[in-house]
Amino acid sequence: MNLADESTGKSPTTRTPKTAVLLMAVSVISMAMLAVFANVQRFRRDAVEVVAVKSTTLPTPQER
Repeated sequence: MNLADESTGKSPTTRTPKTAVLLMAVSVISMAMLAVFANVQRFRRDAVEVVAVKSTTLPTPQER
């Protein structure tokens, strides 16, 4: 009885380490949160930023 011949038809299943899956999930979630934060800030920009324009007159140069 040769068991090696029977197992050659099946490919061995590889498992991804749990830490790699966890790190990928953390990076995807953090990028999604960053995108949401950036969009919220973009929509709030008009309420947050105030532009004040103050006109000043420059003194005219005097000739010597």
